[in-house]
Amino acid sequence: MPGAAGVDLSTVIVLARDEERCIARCLDSVCGRGFDDILVVDTGSTDATPGIVDGYRTRGVRMLRHPWSNSFAAARNAAVDCVATGWIVFLDADEWLTGGSVPARLAELSRFDDVSRLVFAPRIADRNGYSGDVGRIFRADSAIRYKGAVHEYPVIAGEPDEPVGIVGVDIRFDHDGYERSVVVGKDKRRRNLDLLDIARARDPDNPRWWYFTIRDGLPVLGHAQLVRSCTVLKRLADTPVATGDGRSGREYYRLALGQACQAFAAFGDWTSVHRYRADLPDADAHYFGAIAALARDVVTPHDLVGAIELRGRDELVADSVLDPAGRHLDALIVALLDRVRGEADAERYRDMCDPWTDTFFDGSRLRRRQPL
Repeated sequence: MPGAAGVDLSTVIVLARDEERCIARCLDSVCGRGFDDILVVDTGSTDATPGIVDGYRTRGVRMLRHPWSNSFAAARNAAVDCVATGWIVFLDADEWLTGGSVPARLAELSRFDDVSRLVFAPRIADRNGYSGDVGRIFRADSAIRYKGAVHEYPVIAGEPDEPVGIVGVDIRFDHDGYERSVVVGKDKRRRNLDLLDIARARDPDNPRWWYFTIRDGLPVLGHAQLVRSCTVLKRLADTPVATGDGRSGREYYRLALGQACQAFAAFGDWTSVHRYRADLPDADAHYFGAIAALARDVVTPHDLVGAIELRGRDELVADSVLDPAGRHLDALIVALLDRVRGEADAERYRDMCDPWTDTFFDGSRLRRRQPL
């Protein structure tokens, strides 16, 4: 374990439970890479994971058995409490480190002012792109701890908790834990929804849990559950509460509506789609309005002109909660061109665009038999 004298020591922490598929790949990516300590926190594996980890003891890996308490935050915090000083790097078992000397990069981060209130976010890459806002790296001797049963997030622990500063850093993790076979095999949707039930019960005024209930619950949420979640989020957007989360209730409400409106459309509830469109960014509001017109086969040239004008306004596209790159508008323009000007023009535009897939489109091709 790192000693108190080595302020720039570094510890990798890996949470694991039944990860025989990938734990060796994860550990191979960090062993021999200059870290001072590698700690695996096993929360109750019944497969070969503990035995695999034990085989890495000679390479500097140690293991902590921590009983699962229906909280990822509790498991992470138990691990943090085992590290005395220096940098902590959280790496999930279904991730692996690629490229560069991370300990050397960590030493550079010490130059930041008041680093005890900062959490650094690596680039986490998978086949759907990458995220750069998930905080994973911080000082062990800070007051930073995690909060939440699932989709846990770092806070400055206190009464009340305070938001940390999230800073992107040029460190890359690769990730495959949301490949369909893995999600189905580990039943991650059911696990997340069960833990979100716990999170909402413990912290009912935290909009984060209502947002993730919608995000993770699609497409299994019933219509009544979806309406209730949107109703609560709208209330919380207008009555801010201190949660220690860097995102506001208003942001979570907007993010949730982008997904909820797709679900309402699948239920055939265009009344709710129309009601919530007013709270969406302009690009997304037009998107759902035009989708409704396509579904009713009442498309007009005005719908096409509006989509093209929005696509050309970078500031409005960047404000989208569906796709800040504007691919949903591209897919919409293709569908509208097909209806207004014909297939040839639609195909020419499609050839210039990156594909978009969601409830309505598959690779920028409108699903003709979708349940609208």
